Amino acid sequence: MPESSILWQNEAKTVVLLDLPRSIEEAQYLSDNQMLPGHEPPDTTTPFRRLICSPAPEQPFVTPEPKSSDYAQPAISPAAQIAELMTMASVKSALDEISTSYQGPWCLPRLTSKPPAPVESKQIATQPEETAAPPKNTSTPTEPNPPPKATEDHSIIPTNQVDTPDSPFTPPNSHPLTGPFPPLSQTFSLILLDPPWPNRSAKRKRSSPAAYKPLPSLSSTHSLLSSFQITNLLSPDGLVAVWVTNSPRFTTLLLNDIFPYNWGIELVAEWTWVKVTSRGEPIVSLGSQWRKPYERLLIARKKGACAGAGGVKNKVIVSVPDIHSRKPNLKRVFEEVLPRGYTALEMFARNLTAGWWGWGDEVVKFQGGEYWAHEEVVEGEEVVGPEGNLQGNREEKTAGSARLEEDIAGNLSQIVQPG
Repeated sequence: MPESSILWQNEAKTVVLLDLPRSIEEAQYLSDNQMLPGHEPPDTTTPFRRLICSPAPEQPFVTPEPKSSDYAQPAISPAAQIAELMTMASVKSALDEISTSYQGPWCLPRLTSKPPAPVESKQIATQPEETAAPPKNTSTPTEPNPPPKATEDHSIIPTNQVDTPDSPFTPPNSHPLTGPFPPLSQTFSLILLDPPWPNRSAKRKRSSPAAYKPLPSLSSTHSLLSSFQITNLLSPDGLVAVWVTNSPRFTTLLLNDIFPYNWGIELVAEWTWVKVTSRGEPIVSLGSQWRKPYERLLIARKKGACAGAGGVKNKVIVSVPDIHSRKPNLKRVFEEVLPRGYTALEMFARNLTAGWWGWGDEVVKFQGGEYWAHEEVVEGEEVVGPEGNLQGNREEKTAGSARLEEDIAGNLSQIVQPG
């Protein structure tokens, strides 16, 4: 197995530097944590696959800001403002800790285009190159019990099909589901959700291959989330993790409504995913009014459930982003707080994870062969590495930290005091 996706973490495991593409690559294979005692260890003979990525950004993105100094930000509560400032402070602290404690690259080299397949003869080399067809999606759900088999209806390789570098593939023991969410008889140690929150920016990007269809309104989001019987799907000590954008109204919807009244769970931790350049600077300024360089993952469990050894701690996860809407796969991070032999379900999934159930309209979107290359095909090919992100950039990291302090100080002066 190639280098780990966790490039560095502190002793408390509250700050993690994670390579995003490698986290997805690792998640295509079973880990020891997914095996119960006495069971066969995971198969390590399967050829490792490399993910096709976008180049690692070297500079922060230029984001439009209000042209007028009279621009009024949307009204948010003092509590929401304080929460935002606390998140910004934790982000700054995490980046400072990585800069002072870690001397390596902020991301691993990336494969940014699909290498040509090895040719066996001149005759084959003269044939026109074929492009793998994009995966299909259907509206017919698979059977939940027994675990669904990979079928053409779900654009996944049948189990008896030869695995070639261009073919879509199903990670071992993964169970894709599409169409209306089906009734499931089993419970899960982890339920991970990435809802398509209402987002005007995402609507404008629908022309992008990676774009997704957001929900039209807050009320439609409430209706959809409240329809899921999460309480029945969650094991007694299980975790629910929900990705949420930085709009305070979505956090309020979850914490004050969906969590306590529909799902019977309570917040236990918050993980912040921070997007940085290959030099370790936030991808956009923390002080940006229209965009933030982080997203949050709210983690909850059933009320009164056992917290386990040490419980789940707040965490800052730092990584260099990839294509639009592609999040890191946190399978390896979650396995540090899940029991051995755990079960997991990802809802609104866009790719599969070994050993997990996955549901969504685009559950196999990024499993297509055009997004992957076999490691033996990649070997010897040029890959794009994060230039200028090694030890010579301590000065740039220091300058970045100074800008973070200015951002936080500027926002502190704008906080609305309760009347």
